[in-house]
Amino acid sequence: MLTLPNRTSSVTTSLVAVGLLTCIYLAALKLLNLPCPLSGCAEIINTHYGSLFRVPLPLYAIPLWLSLTVPAAREWQARAQLCCVLALALGALALMFIQFVVLRGFCPFCTIHAAAAIAAAFVVPKRGRAHAWLPAVMMALTLPLLQVVNHVERSRVEPPQVPAAGTAAEPPAAAPALPASLDKAAFRWLGDFDPQRSPILIVSFQCSHCLDLLEETLTRPHLGTLKGPKIFVYATYGTSADTTDVLAAILSQQGSPQEQFATVFARLDEFRDALITHNSKELRRRLGGLFPGYAEKIAEAKQLFNLQVVALKYVPGRGSPYLQFPDGSSKFGGDVTPGLLYN
Repeated sequence: MLTLPNRTSSVTTSLVAVGLLTCIYLAALKLLNLPCPLSGCAEIINTHYGSLFRVPLPLYAIPLWLSLTVPAAREWQARAQLCCVLALALGALALMFIQFVVLRGFCPFCTIHAAAAIAAAFVVPKRGRAHAWLPAVMMALTLPLLQVVNHVERSRVEPPQVPAAGTAAEPPAAAPALPASLDKAAFRWLGDFDPQRSPILIVSFQCSHCLDLLEETLTRPHLGTLKGPKIFVYATYGTSADTTDVLAAILSQQGSPQEQFATVFARLDEFRDALITHNSKELRRRLGGLFPGYAEKIAEAKQLFNLQVVALKYVPGRGSPYLQFPDGSSKFGGDVTPGLLYN
C-alpha cells in the first residue's frame, strides 16, 4: 500500500503554508466579516455551501493540513497523512465544481487553496511531509496579518480625525440629524423608533454579515420598552434590482412592519444563495414561489428605496453593517451585534 516517505520536503512545506494561509483567511472572512481585497470571495464562502453544520468549511481543512507537519513514527500515521492529503484534494475538486458550475462564481482564495491541495496530492507521496516548525510560523504571521487587514478596512470606512498640531482634540461631533420628512424612509422592522434617540442602522442585502445580523434578531427578540434603530438599506451599483425585489417581498406580507420582516427573513435560507451570488433570475423565481404577489409591490419598493438613497446622503458612514448612535459614535462590520440595535 502506498505510504508517505519518512522525510521532510520544502515543496510540501510551501504547499501546506499556502493551504493553511488561505484556510485561515477564508475562515476569518466568514467568522469575523473581514474584507476581501479580491472580488468574489465573500459571495462564495458566504453561501450555504461554505459551511457544514454551521461551521465554515475552511475550519475542517485546517486540521488536515496540520497533520502533514507531524512526524510519522509509525506506518499507520503515514497512511493517515496520506488519507488527509487525498481528502483535501477530493474536497477541493468538489468545491471547485460547486464554485464554477453550481454558483457560477469565482473566489481567488478558494481557487488557490484548491490548486495547493491538488498539487499536494501528487507531491506529498513522493517527497514527504512538511516541516514541523511550519504551524508555529504560520500562527505568528497570520494573526498580525488579520489584524492589519481589519485595521485597514476600518480606517477606510471611518477615517481617523487627527487634531491639528498645538490644538486640543475635539469631542466627537454629534450625528447629523436627518430631515424630519425623511424619517418615514427608515424601516421599522426591529420595532418603533424614537426620532431623536434611536440609532441608525445601515445594511446591505448583499452583505452576508448583515443578513446574519437581521436573521439573528428573529431568534433573539427584543424585550422591553427601548426603541429600535432606524433601518436603511443600500445597494452597490448593479444590485439595486435584487434589493428592491426583497423589499417588495417584505411589503407584500400582511401585518406590522415587524411581522412583514419576520415572515420573509424566517425563510431567508431558501433564497439567500441567489441573493448573495447576485443570481437575479433565480432570486425572482424563488421569491415568486415563496411570496406570491410580491411583484405587485416592486413599484412601491423602488419608491421607498429611492427615498432611502436620498436619506443616506445625510449619513457619513460607508460599508455594512454600519450602526451610528445619536452621540456621533459608530460601529462597523463584525462589531455590530443584535445587542447594540436598541437605544
